[in-house]
Amino acid sequence: MGASPQNIDFAAAIPELDGARDVAGLDHGVTIRRDSYGIAHITASTEADAWFAQGYAAAQDRSWQMECDRRRALGTWAEAAGADARFAGTRAVAADILARRLRLHEAAQADWRAMSHDTRAMFEAYAHGINAFLQGGDPLPVEFQLCGIEPAPWEPWHSLALFKVRHVLMGQWELKLAYAQLALRAGVDSIQPFEADSPPGSTVILPPGAKVSALVDQAGADIRAAAESLGFLGEVQAGSNSWAVHGSRTTTGKPIICNDSHRALDVPSVYWQVHVSCPAFDVSGATFPGVPAFPHFGYNGHVAWNITHTQADYQDLYIEHFHGNDAPRYQAPDGWHAPEYRPERINVRDGEPVDIEIWGTEHGPIVHGDPRQGYAIALRYTATDRPGRQWECLRPMLHARTVEELHETQREWVDPVNSLVSADTRGNIGFLCRGRLPVRTSRAARRMPVPGWTGEHEWGGDVPFESHPQSINPPEGFVATANQRVIDSDEPYISSFWAPPSRADRLGELLGNGDTLDPSAVAAMQGDTTSVPAKRWIAHLQRFGPYSDDAERARAMLVGWDGDLHPASAEPLLYAYFRRGVMRSVVTAALGAETWDWLSSETMPSTGRILAHWLANIVAGLQGRFIEKTPASQPWADVLPTVLTEAWQAAATKAGPDSAAWRWADHHATAARHPLSFAFPGLDGALDPPPAAVGGDSDTLQCAGTSWSGANDFAITLLSVYRQVVDFADADHPGYVIPGGVSGLPSTHHFSDQLGHWQRHERIPMHRLPADVAGDTRHTLALHPRGD
Repeated sequence: MGASPQNIDFAAAIPELDGARDVAGLDHGVTIRRDSYGIAHITASTEADAWFAQGYAAAQDRSWQMECDRRRALGTWAEAAGADARFAGTRAVAADILARRLRLHEAAQADWRAMSHDTRAMFEAYAHGINAFLQGGDPLPVEFQLCGIEPAPWEPWHSLALFKVRHVLMGQWELKLAYAQLALRAGVDSIQPFEADSPPGSTVILPPGAKVSALVDQAGADIRAAAESLGFLGEVQAGSNSWAVHGSRTTTGKPIICNDSHRALDVPSVYWQVHVSCPAFDVSGATFPGVPAFPHFGYNGHVAWNITHTQADYQDLYIEHFHGNDAPRYQAPDGWHAPEYRPERINVRDGEPVDIEIWGTEHGPIVHGDPRQGYAIALRYTATDRPGRQWECLRPMLHARTVEELHETQREWVDPVNSLVSADTRGNIGFLCRGRLPVRTSRAARRMPVPGWTGEHEWGGDVPFESHPQSINPPEGFVATANQRVIDSDEPYISSFWAPPSRADRLGELLGNGDTLDPSAVAAMQGDTTSVPAKRWIAHLQRFGPYSDDAERARAMLVGWDGDLHPASAEPLLYAYFRRGVMRSVVTAALGAETWDWLSSETMPSTGRILAHWLANIVAGLQGRFIEKTPASQPWADVLPTVLTEAWQAAATKAGPDSAAWRWADHHATAARHPLSFAFPGLDGALDPPPAAVGGDSDTLQCAGTSWSGANDFAITLLSVYRQVVDFADADHPGYVIPGGVSGLPSTHHFSDQLGHWQRHERIPMHRLPADVAGDTRHTLALHPRGD
């Protein structure tokens, strides 16, 4: 039984950040200095002590978030979240069922056993640091009191499980399920006009039969229910930006590297900033709290690196055929095999336990369906199908002195597949597609689930590291990634589904003209709110009309616009309704109102990605030419007046009849909720950060995506969660920012003290020089080894 919200003393849950402490597990001792934003700057005399202190500081700031993610990975979230009807209940249980079926804990333990001695020592020291804080007598975050739980000791492999659960639905698993459901609802032929290419292998992808159809629908329901609890897993319109400009293209003659990573907005923010220094390395950046080192974003004084999601295809779904009820066996090319099986129990806070069955085949764990019913779906996933050694990359990358050396450290990286962008003090910039790319024996599984019993759709190895796309100092003088297609060819195969090219196109406009660029202008691109698709729609609308009444009011406003979704302007609100209205009209005409309702409701998060993909294909067709008809063969001349009228009327209903008073910022803001806010409404938002209004949309570099459903127009559901800039003309003074603060404790100033900077596209100092750290130190904690 947890504590009542009324009995919680939020101020009492702040740990001590000053003084000296004796702790077990240290070799020589460390100093943790906190700057004016609460960010930890760790100084250690040994590498082991550095990792210990990183774990200790992470637990000081984010121990509840780490507990939450650990439970989500291990399938014990309902034990903490409970059975509240508004939040936990079936949602938390559904999340735990999916996590147990994924067997992420088994994969994490397998990775742990495969580690080298030195890498294992890093994770062990980090875990010791976490436990030293948890057991040190400091008050724990209020969430532990609310849920009535105590944190269990942190084991080193928990960090691996946490990392895996943060990425498992960033692959294409749920997208393939969404396409399968769409094909069953509307038919493959009906989908083809919206696709740049027909779904590969679509004629052989699904075995016939009502059981299979029902199975695919149930799989969608599984993910929908789980995603409500594992909100960070269901990225609505996933994307990130990164760019590096060579010194030959800058006014200073030095490179500059910038990035902003896009994810759903967690509370607290997914990334945690930290600076770790010891004789072996000196690195600043951000990582997941609970994971040592700097796998995504870092700067070691020589090389700066960041990542975007490559949108690679490294997850396949197999429809397995089972026979028998008491002891089901699954069909394989050489006969019937016994599956892996074990029963498990999920405990629920203030509720009855739930008993489940865990199954597996040669392709991987059964993630959807009941084998006793004849069919179920297995997942093969690079992060779980064999012991991974990507953790061996973490330490060497901290020692890299050049872009080339950094690339070489990434040979064993597995998941997720990233576009790694980097720059160094010697003037180099680079791009590497890092991660494991499976080689398949057929093309059929690229978009949808495939039969698992034929032996025709297997994995036949991996793309060699030497064949991964990479480039150092390209002749164009820049590298720009925004989740777009990596290479023109299909060899090696990376993916058949990419993010809409709008952000990449905008980077191309800004960087691809050959001009010499001021570094401040390059960094300011993080706040760019101009939409390439909006500009193409404007050109398209100029070819039509004039109309009358509301249709002409809408057309005139849009054709007089420059496509900048500035927060203070009126046009973005109208454009948002127009954009949705176009898709509703076209999809309804081609596939029916029921299919539109299903796609736009985003009951599966990936249906929003499909709509964004289709809209991008429509926009691509508008580029530089007149298109008479929609993909549904409707004349645009017939479609546009109705869409424009409805968009104007919707904007007027939302913001009032006076269009001069419309402001995008009044309707386009963050609305982040803590995972427990729904379970404990008596908190009255005490765990939630304040909202922040920004410009842009999902197509702009200042990414701020919203839902297609219209249920909460236009609350931001996807945004930049970490920005970093390293200008090598001033290499000792990089900057970074997150949409919140370094602390996960709502009662502290550092819970949201970076939000305003993030909203204004400002960065805070990433202090690296000892003098800068000393000059901005607000707290100092010395940890000394305790003699036991």
